[in-house]
Amino acid sequence: MEDETKKITIEALILTEGKYVGPTVGVSMLPMLKTGRDSVVIRKKEGRLKPLDVALYKRGDKYVLHRVISAVEGGYIIRGDNCYSNEAVAENAVFGVLTEYFRGEKHIDCATDKKYLRYAERRVKNYPLRKAFVPFFLRCRHFAARVYRKIFPRKTKRTPSSEPQERTRAEEER
Repeated sequence: MEDETKKITIEALILTEGKYVGPTVGVSMLPMLKTGRDSVVIRKKEGRLKPLDVALYKRGDKYVLHRVISAVEGGYIIRGDNCYSNEAVAENAVFGVLTEYFRGEKHIDCATDKKYLRYAERRVKNYPLRKAFVPFFLRCRHFAARVYRKIFPRKTKRTPSSEPQERTRAEEER
């Protein structure tokens, strides 16, 4: 008897079962969601999403979980918490919404957790400041790293040519 395993997509699971529970992969929603640490609960989208909701949609063959910045006619302006560019997504492309997640054993409800709601508001509100500051910060960090490497050069690994040579018989006799 042949082992028949049927592969089901996240989209199909949400549409048939009403929700998906599982891990995330990627860095676009850092620091909120971290690969290997957090699990998400995504429910089927019921009606129009609001700003600060986290939408699940597909871009090509990849699933994307990003925050709704604003609702516009026919869709949404969406951006990941760790991203610096907006994306226009059609209303019919979004099929799920993050309702809760688990950080290890800790459960966070996206509708009622006050700490989460403050985080989401600050993340969207402070975006212009982050967008201006991050490139400056990265340039400063790069410059500091270059200066540090000039002052404290990296130690090179020993290669066979840099190993001490065996003593010759004449040196041993001395």
